[in-house]
Amino acid sequence: MDALLEELQEHVQRVRGGRDRMQTLLDAVVAIGSDLNLEDLLRRIVQSAVELVDAEYGALGVIGEEGSIRQFITVGMDQEAVARIGHYPEGHGILGLLIREPHSLRLEEIGAHPESVGFPPGHPPMHTFLGAPVQVRDRIFGNLYLTDKHGGR
Repeated sequence: MDALLEELQEHVQRVRGGRDRMQTLLDAVVAIGSDLNLEDLLRRIVQSAVELVDAEYGALGVIGEEGSIRQFITVGMDQEAVARIGHYPEGHGILGLLIREPHSLRLEEIGAHPESVGFPPGHPPMHTFLGAPVQVRDRIFGNLYLTDKHGGR
């Protein structure tokens, strides 16, 4: 009986987690239809993705015509941290890899990847990574980056 009760409680937790993720996704869809400017809309989408996967940090790198990052929208860092880092990434290292090869990339340790070039001074340490292209119609608009999932993997 105890084993069945424990199994039922685990199932309830999974259902609640799924419900919370669906609510976050629904909130993001509603935000898209609301009356926001483009930067606020993109920041809201990144925030929803961070919440959905339970990550510490998130960013969206908008790709310019020349193939480098022309806009970088971050979530999870305060303005002082952003100022310490300085200029946003241009698209080298792992971020550049995602621009050149627009496929999802999942890493347990960013620094262990052969394309990793490290972080600039003042950048908080980051370990786990999920990067995915964002496509609008038939064109890659940018890449979504999520790092440091709470609880590990």
